[in-house]
Amino acid sequence: MKDEGELPAPDFKVVVDTPGWHKVKPRIPDTPQRRTLERQRSIRELVFGIQDGILTTLGIVTGVGEAEGKHWFVIISGLLGLISGALSMGVGEYLGSKAEREVVRAAIDMERSEMEAHPQDEFAEQVAYYKLKGFSAEEADTIVRRLAQNPEIYLYEMMRDEFGIDPRIAEQTSLRGPLAMAGSFAIGAALPIIPYFTGLNGRWTLAGSLLLAVAGLFGIGYYAGTLSERSPWRKGLEIVLFGACVFALSWLAGHYIPPLLGHQPAGLIPG
Repeated sequence: MKDEGELPAPDFKVVVDTPGWHKVKPRIPDTPQRRTLERQRSIRELVFGIQDGILTTLGIVTGVGEAEGKHWFVIISGLLGLISGALSMGVGEYLGSKAEREVVRAAIDMERSEMEAHPQDEFAEQVAYYKLKGFSAEEADTIVRRLAQNPEIYLYEMMRDEFGIDPRIAEQTSLRGPLAMAGSFAIGAALPIIPYFTGLNGRWTLAGSLLLAVAGLFGIGYYAGTLSERSPWRKGLEIVLFGACVFALSWLAGHYIPPLLGHQPAGLIPG
């Protein structure tokens, strides 16, 4: 028995003799666990959208508030940032996902054409991948011969091993991602603006805006932590720390940039 020896490529046409080969799509048996993980992974849009919405709008209201000191100016700037940011995030997510699907489809078409033009070479290549996973040459050959009897699974394995991608990405045409990204951004962006509708004094308004931003950041971080093996409290504090950095830099920008342009910030204007 040859454990690591090279086995000859099969002398038969692999896969391409299967009826309807050109219509074959990558497929792998689905599982409840995979679907559960897929739903949990959607936290990416939620965390990214809310965090970006909070930090972007907090930066706007902090910088503008320190520079101008007028509630109506802060509200208008914040709402414009909310609307433009939500639309930009939603469209960006849609176009980014669409571009990703097109790239994956092109890779699938290329792999399918290579398997059709050089079936023996592709067979040998897949055997090599299984040898890298620790199987002997004969074991790998047996596995790939069995895979070759199921074109959809065979193509899936080729895409996964050669390109390191899940070809199911090419079939994801749902608008859930773009809508979730836009909606979560809008929710996050609204939090720092709310105190400016209350009529509180400037510093109290800024403190309220910061408090709501911290609560929102910590809340989304805590929720993200519950879906992973990390401590929810640590994850929440981590996101709050990033928010604090954005707040500090935005305040400094609103305080020191206006004088460079000949305009005193609100905090330096005599009462």
